[in-house]
Amino acid sequence: MKQPDIKRATEFMRLLHTFQSVQRVMFAPDLARKENDVEHSYTLTLLCWYLNDSLELGLDTNKLLEYGLVHDFVEVYAGDTYVFDQKRKETKHRREEEARLRIAREFPEFKSLHESIEQYESRGSPEALFVYAVDKLVPMLTNYLQKGHAWKEMKVPRKELYALKRETIQSQEQVRELLEQLIREIEPHWNEFFDA
Repeated sequence: MKQPDIKRATEFMRLLHTFQSVQRVMFAPDLARKENDVEHSYTLTLLCWYLNDSLELGLDTNKLLEYGLVHDFVEVYAGDTYVFDQKRKETKHRREEEARLRIAREFPEFKSLHESIEQYESRGSPEALFVYAVDKLVPMLTNYLQKGHAWKEMKVPRKELYALKRETIQSQEQVRELLEQLIREIEPHWNEFFDA
């Protein structure tokens, strides 16, 4: 066992505060401000846990919790990349890899964090694939609850959005079924959710 070090704990807390300041394009539930990465990660993590339990998927809950919490952690330095921002998408992998390495340099003692990030990014387990798929569903659910607020503001093309989500979620049968159910809910009233 090592000695506690308040300076290191404070430095990591500062990193967590920085992570909390990373804004996403999605709105918080009150629609008054943008959601941040901490809120998104927490929401995703609990939704994954809920789905695993309620659908009796038998996935490792601890892995789901770890991957949900770290899935966007590199954005603390890389920033968020909006799915329809082609320019930022081109540099996403490089920015996120540089961020991952920087976090590892700054906090080498947090080995399990680095391992979890790498395991999630490799998508080498059913849990990582599941968290990845649910991460693509979360903005759809949020926009549905908010009557398409961000979709309208960003002028998101619905057919293109549906195609993109179907492609990224295709490997996870239960998540894909949730997506299809959601699209069926939206389509009869699509003009309430999208401008075009």
